[in-house]
Amino acid sequence: MSRFSLINLGCPKNTVDSECMLGSLAQAGLEFTPEPLDADICLVNTCGFLDAARQEAAEVFAELVAQREGQGRERPLLVALGCLVERAGGAGELADFLSAADARVGFADYPRLPDICRKLLAGGSHSTPTSGYAGQTLPKTYLDWLSRPRLRIGSLASAYVKISEGCSHCCSYCSIPLIRGRRVSRPLKAVMKEIRELVLAGAVELNVIAQDTAAYGLDWGGEPQLPRLLRELRRIPGDLWFRLLYMHPRNLTADILEEMAADERICPYLDLPLQHVSDGLLKRMGRGHGRKRIEELLQQVEKFLPDAALRTAFIVGHPGEKEADFAELLEFVEAGHFDHVGVFCWSPEPGTVSAGMADRVAPEVAEERQDQLMRAQAAVSARRLKGRKGAARMLVERQEPRGWVGRTAWQAPEVDGETIVTGVKGRCEIGRFLPVKIVRTGTYDCEARRMKT
Repeated sequence: MSRFSLINLGCPKNTVDSECMLGSLAQAGLEFTPEPLDADICLVNTCGFLDAARQEAAEVFAELVAQREGQGRERPLLVALGCLVERAGGAGELADFLSAADARVGFADYPRLPDICRKLLAGGSHSTPTSGYAGQTLPKTYLDWLSRPRLRIGSLASAYVKISEGCSHCCSYCSIPLIRGRRVSRPLKAVMKEIRELVLAGAVELNVIAQDTAAYGLDWGGEPQLPRLLRELRRIPGDLWFRLLYMHPRNLTADILEEMAADERICPYLDLPLQHVSDGLLKRMGRGHGRKRIEELLQQVEKFLPDAALRTAFIVGHPGEKEADFAELLEFVEAGHFDHVGVFCWSPEPGTVSAGMADRVAPEVAEERQDQLMRAQAAVSARRLKGRKGAARMLVERQEPRGWVGRTAWQAPEVDGETIVTGVKGRCEIGRFLPVKIVRTGTYDCEARRMKT
């Protein structure tokens, strides 16, 4: 029996694709091994969104080739998949990042992955013609493929559910619409079926993801369908968490917030990538709203979910960002609205509108602004986290020498801090919720004691 391995790079949306790949290959009779050098074929699901991600992919391929050659072997065959394959196309500078791959498989060929792997293992070749999906949508066969059984990566208790693919926003700095095309939403019936199957398989935290979760169903015409999806989630019985990630401020409505507030199992957690607050920069970024919309949205959140944890992301150093723009952003961060903030330096992504803009900010200036913003937010995060001392619930994820580690409702997987429960006598059940009392907090992490039930 042929053996395969997989290396997943990039965001949670890539994780879902990787789990679908694993499931389809396992169903086709190939045997999975976590060790690439023990495999006959190794899939590398790449990210192509930023230069750092492209460099990471190139380094992974170079290391695999070196290990393979160091053992005097021709296998594993190395197959590139993911956003970088679509971004790189057939030739050019971006294609150099994938020069070490033995084959490239684009999104359109994901449903044929088992057949492609068999062909490669038999000595054949494959390279999907790719140029991204600018102005298009991913094919229906890809969306149908997402509904096939997944072979899960990591914790079975926490799962990602991708409800749409692509993005119909026109942010000037972003290459996602060039890579994955316009937004296309998965059918509600398919999404709910997948969620129920994940719950039956042991998932207790369902993290709903998309490029813009709040825009779910807008491509069908009419009203957004996220409120309807939330009502369907509320019909699923059980001790569960539902968490919504990645919501564009333009599409987050009072209806969505009201539905979130209607069920305590929907985590009071909002992931709102604002990117900036200066009206001038928001316009240059093509965000489709100004600071007034941000202020109104924060007021709505306070009304419906007063104890919500808020996460956002900002870009510094975008072309045209003046000192006054950054000062406005810094003042906004210092006002203390957000629990979690990511700050990124702008980079010129090929094919984007921003890449052709003049009036660029020097990289060293952008890096200083990034550092200054993160220092300011660290103080805010510590202050807001200190205010969460007291009773809470934690999803137990693993055991460490100091205690049991997990996350509360205000800590999303992978990107936020964690909570450690110390002084526990006996065992805690991994993958289950535990009542705790937060007794000590830092900038991002908490220490807790187990509460008696």
